[in-house]
This record gives sequence, C-alpha cells and structure tokens, in this order.
Amino acid sequence: MITARDAYERNKERSRRASRERSLAGRELGPLPAIGSLTRRVAAKKSLLVFARTYFAKKVKKPFGPIHYALLNRLQTTIVEGGKAAVAMPRGTGKTTLSLIAAVWALLNGYRRYIVIVAANTKEARRILKALATMIATNPELLRDYPEVCFPLAKLGGSALLARGQTFYGEPTGVRIAADSFRLPTVRGSAASGAVVAAYGINAAIRGLQEEGPDGETMRPDFLFLDDLQTDAVAINPKRVEALDEKVASTLQGLAENGGELAMVQTITVRAPGDYAELILDREINPLWNGERFAAVDPMPERMDLWREYRAILFENPDAATAFYRANLDEMRRGAVVGWPDAYQGRKLVDALEYCMRLWAENERAFWSEQQNRPQERFSGAVKLPAKEIARKLNGYERGVVPNATSKVAAFVDVHGDLLYWSVVAFRDDFAAFVVDYGTFPEQRRAYFAKDDGGLEDLKSLFPGATVDGRVRLGLEMLFSELLGRTFRREEGGDSLVGIDRIGVDRGWKPETVENAIRSTNPRFIVPTKGQAVRAKQAPMRTWPRRDGRVFGWHLLDEKTKGAAFRSILVDSNYWKTKVHEAASLEAGEPGSLSLWGTSRATHRMFSEHLAAEIAKPVECVGNRVVEWEPSPTRPDNHFFDCVVGCFVVASTLGLLTNDDPRTGNKR
Repeated sequence: MITARDAYERNKERSRRASRERSLAGRELGPLPAIGSLTRRVAAKKSLLVFARTYFAKKVKKPFGPIHYALLNRLQTTIVEGGKAAVAMPRGTGKTTLSLIAAVWALLNGYRRYIVIVAANTKEARRILKALATMIATNPELLRDYPEVCFPLAKLGGSALLARGQTFYGEPTGVRIAADSFRLPTVRGSAASGAVVAAYGINAAIRGLQEEGPDGETMRPDFLFLDDLQTDAVAINPKRVEALDEKVASTLQGLAENGGELAMVQTITVRAPGDYAELILDREINPLWNGERFAAVDPMPERMDLWREYRAILFENPDAATAFYRANLDEMRRGAVVGWPDAYQGRKLVDALEYCMRLWAENERAFWSEQQNRPQERFSGAVKLPAKEIARKLNGYERGVVPNATSKVAAFVDVHGDLLYWSVVAFRDDFAAFVVDYGTFPEQRRAYFAKDDGGLEDLKSLFPGATVDGRVRLGLEMLFSELLGRTFRREEGGDSLVGIDRIGVDRGWKPETVENAIRSTNPRFIVPTKGQAVRAKQAPMRTWPRRDGRVFGWHLLDEKTKGAAFRSILVDSNYWKTKVHEAASLEAGEPGSLSLWGTSRATHRMFSEHLAAEIAKPVECVGNRVVEWEPSPTRPDNHFFDCVVGCFVVASTLGLLTNDDPRTGNKR
C-alpha cells in the first residue's frame, strides 16, 4: 500500500529529475548551425585583408590607405611565420583595432592558440581583452561562418556562470569568461578549440604562463600583443626606458615554449626623442623587431613656404586659407605623399593633405609627435641636439684610432665617489673633434647602465675599507697612469703612435683629493678644472677684472686660487656646452664638428644620451644672449657630456681655436 509519504517522495523525485533534465537541456548546445559560406571563410583564412573587409566592414568604414595595407601585410606575415613586428602609426588610424582584428583572425583560423595581451597597465589590458572578446561573441558575420566558435559564445550572452555548465553533446565546452582571460569553446574539429587569451599590465608578475589544452597538452603563449607599453613618464626617463626594454626582451619573450615560433606584435607611439618606441623602431639597434614608422605625410610638401603662408592666413580666416590652398593646389601638393588619402571625407576642406597640414598649422609639435611619430626635442632654440642625432655623427674610424690630420689629443676625467668617467678626443687644427675612446674606471661589463644602478664595479668594491677620499685618490692615480701610458694608432697604421697631450680633471668636488692624485702622478700633463655657468644676467668672462696671475683664454681663465696647490682652469660651462652641441650638429669631419668612432649608432647609445641629458634654455638679458644649461631631473646621468666639454676646454688650452675665437680672424 502506497502511503501519502511515499507518494510525496515519488513526486518530489520526479520533479527533481525533470528539473535536472530541463537544466541539462538548457546547457546543451545541440547541433551547431551550418557554416554560412565556406568559400568566404576559406578566402578569409588566406588573407587578413580579406578577413578584415569581410567580417569587420563596420569597424573599417573608410577605405584603407597604403599604411593600412603595409600594416596588415606585416601582421599576417608575423602571425603565420612567427617573429617580431613593431609598428608606429599616426593617431586615429586604427592600429590597435586592426591588430585586434588580426588577433581574431589568428584565433579563429588556428594560426595561434594562446594570445597574451600586455598593455601599460592592467586596466588598459583588460579593456583590450574585453574588446577582443566582444568582437568574437557579437559579430553576426563571424557567427554565420564560424559557428563552432561564435555560436556557443552567443548562447552564453557573456555570462561566466552559464559558461561553467555549457555542454556540446554532453561534453563540457570549457568556455571561461573572466576579467583577465577567456577561453574559446572546446569543440571537436574546431581550429580554435580551447584557445586562450589573457591580459596583463606590463608591471604584473608575468612568468611561467601555461594552460591545459583540450587534449590535456600543456599550452604556452605563442602570440604576444603588446599595446603602447610606454607611458609619458617612462618616455622621458632613460633608466625606465632601459628597464622596459629589458622586461620585454627577457620576461615577455621568455613566456614562449622553447623552440616555438613565437609571434610578437608591438604597437607603439613615439612620445619623446630617444624613448622606448624609438629604441624599438631603430633597425640598427633592434633589427629583429623589423620596426616600421608610418607617418601621416611622408615626405612632407616641398613648398613649405606656401604652407607657412597658409598657416598665417588660417588664424585670420580658415575659409580664406582653404581658398589659398585651392588656388595653389599643384604647388602645395608637390612632393607630398599622404599615408591615408581617405582619412578625411568631409566637405569643408579640400582633401586629406589639407586636413593633415591643418593639424600641422594648429600645433606643429603635436603634429610631429602624434601624426608623424617623429617628436621634436622639447627645448627652445636650435642649439641642443637629441641623443639620436648625436649617435648618428659617425666617422667610420675604428675605436682607438686617431685620424691622420689631427694635431692634439685631449682627455678629461669626471670625478665621482663611486665611478670615474673619462673621454679621449682628438682634434684637428680647425677644431674638428673625433671621439677616440671613453669609459669608466673601474670598467663595467655592461654596455648600458646608470651611475646609481646596483651591481656595478665601483671604487668601493675595488678598494674595500678605504675612505671616500682614499678610494677617489687611488682610482685617479691608477686612471691617470693608465691614460698617460696609452698610445693610439694613427689612421695609416704601422708604427705611427700618438699619446695624450694633456688630461683635464674636474676639481669641483674633492679638490684636495684631486690635487693629491695629480701631485703623485704627473702635474706637467694634468690640469685641474672647475666649471662655472656664466649666465645671461652676468658679465661675460672676458670682461672680468684683470689681476696678477690671471690668464684669460676663450671663455676660460687660468689662475691659482687661494689655498690651491696648482693653477687651475675656470671654465664658462654654458659656452662650452653650447659649443659641443653646435659641433655635434655639423657633419662628421667638417671644421669645428664632433664625431664618434665606428659605424654603429647602437654602440654610442649611452654616451649620446649623456651628451643630450641636460636642458638648454636660451636666455637674453640687456642684449646678452646665453644658452643656459641645467641638469634634467629625469635624465640625471650627464657625465660623458662633462667629459667631452672638458676635452674641448683642454684643446683650447693647447692652442687650438674655435671658429668664433677672435684670434681666428672670424669674429662674429
């Protein structure tokens, strides 16, 4: 006999079973829709350009330009074959969008199975990840032709909770939806089965990433998409630029499986001269990145005089400026090539060239940075050269070789408590300067470093137990002896050797210690110096009072100050720093020029950054115009700059005349 309680339990079990069956039916995908167009899908797999036009027409409404074709070609080659691609494009041209489309193409067609997105911070990385996931899950054209990937995602509606229970013929699809990663559905026969995308900020702990694949295999990242890793704060700080470069080169590249064909795509923006972006784009320094810098207008118009006239009209009457362009169309277009001719589709302006050049007219500095990816140095006046330009002044001589025509060889030592920086420069009689050698004492095992880096070979490690004064003196004595004992080979080779004619040394810090080191070495060939920045509001050094024992040179004076053991050179540092940059602005070998040994800019990266480290400010006071130099808070290492300036001063004390020295007969 069935009791009321038994009947209740049976009904309860039937309800539980029915609920479970309804739940399973709700989570089960069932048969997938048929592929909409296999022909279209096959064509899109072969070409990223076709894929972008076919499935993302709404995101690429304007026709592509030459820069887009070049970018898509570079992305496709890198994704399929592996390798690195670094791309800088004008702002607003869609480099990030096209890179995400390329990532979708790589996933859906099985070219890449584990993509890692890295951005400047976690928030930005997750934003890109979400955009990528949305592009796959909500695109009706993709759903039509890639149902094995998009249909399961569409059924979930973005729900992470539903994803946990979704099945396909009873087997879990394994879809994962999280803030920092997602996994595509595991569907037998799908090229994208179980593919993973993860997102991280560059400062996150990104090591040892791996996932378990659908068949239990271990998956490691095979595609890294690095999007604008550099912030403004990084761009202006060489030490942080170096740290970012090291992290990309070691930590990120180390994510790949040993022996795997890792693909790395990096979209970058050049924010400042010599920043991380320029470092990566430079094919001589980083040839494996295949850096490509696209500009809105390249080359610029030949008739910039007409465009400057256009700019003058623009600020008075924009319509009149456009009329002026129409009236001079052929001349103002001459020589110019616009990277994206369809960028402008409005009616107010004539064409894309006028659109771009109006950006130039309205804010030239922003135009060169954001549209041309060639930012201008942030200083007033035309004296200071950026580091990248200094590094280009190569003369082709080997390191340690003195050109035949040079007559004097000068050296200089910049003194610090932990390191001694030194440079050797050879000079012709016309003051053409050739950097022969430079380095630190103790010598470092690294090609690039900052003075306050840890782990350097320094005076303290070389002379343990010695006081600061003691180790500076011992270091100077050893360095002086080494430099005075060195000989340099003449250009013609053979037995023609030359030595250093005079060494200058900075006595501004620890003057007694420096003098003691000079006394115990060779006072005849070593001269102490001290810099003094003579400012525009001060009287020029040449007008200072004459007195016994004071000998004037060109923007320097030689005298024995009270309490000093030796005569020393007081240097107008503002003048001589300006003179060094003027020399670097000339072509290698010209009279008065400054050039570096060798043929590789990468060799002189740190050296040139030191020479460009300070801030130059032209200042005028009562008709006296002076370029005043100040240390930069973001680029503290300027020590080789001080060394080269010192070499110029030493050359002047050896009787060589600059082109503006009145004794040359070319007084300006």
